[in-house]
Amino acid sequence: MTICMEREMKQMADEALVLDLLGRERSATIEDLMSLAGMSWEQMFGLIDRLSRSGSVRLTRVGADYYVEKTGRA
Repeated sequence: MTICMEREMKQMADEALVLDLLGRERSATIEDLMSLAGMSWEQMFGLIDRLSRSGSVRLTRVGADYYVEKTGRA
């Protein structure tokens, strides 16, 4: 398997994990998701960016925190 395919499979698994967590939690802060998924800020930010652009999640700022919630398109 090529490195590119391995990276894409890892991204898909990470996306599925976060969407599953959001399915259970309804919404969570980026920091909560980082902790639950065991990811760094950079990994989680990139993941949320991809999921947001695809319409799978919505990012909302509440005070100093950013909340992520799963949309109906996920």
